[in-house]
Amino acid sequence: MSRRDARRHAFRVVFQLPFYPEATVEALAQAKVKYYDSLEAGERPSGRDAEYIDRAVWGVFDRQNELDQVIGNFLREWTIDRLNKVDLALMRLSIYEMLCEPDVPLGAAVNEAVELAKEYGSDESPAFINGVLGNVSREIGSKR
Repeated sequence: MSRRDARRHAFRVVFQLPFYPEATVEALAQAKVKYYDSLEAGERPSGRDAEYIDRAVWGVFDRQNELDQVIGNFLREWTIDRLNKVDLALMRLSIYEMLCEPDVPLGAAVNEAVELAKEYGSDESPAFINGVLGNVSREIGSKR
């Protein structure tokens, strides 16, 4: 499995987070189990891919407020509450990678989010996500 495929799996679980209003560790674990159960045997991540997915999903869960604050700092005339849930999940995952996955280049985190936005988001999602995450990556890059 490629990192791109692992990222797609991580996105699909992260996307489910807002639909579990109790936002507990147990709810996230349940969402992940349900997601994995929905996959065919050959699609289930294992090894390093499963480890990455776990790190990313739990990382987004643990840092959601921090990630939302970063996103909010770069929104113009928008609020987090108004964002499309796909866009929000993709930006959370991408910013998590930029901040916490040193082996993922900043540009790759942005590009992968844009590619997933083309597949899962609205027609406006790729450009919107590229604009926000491009600004985030420049700021993070200037602090490294």
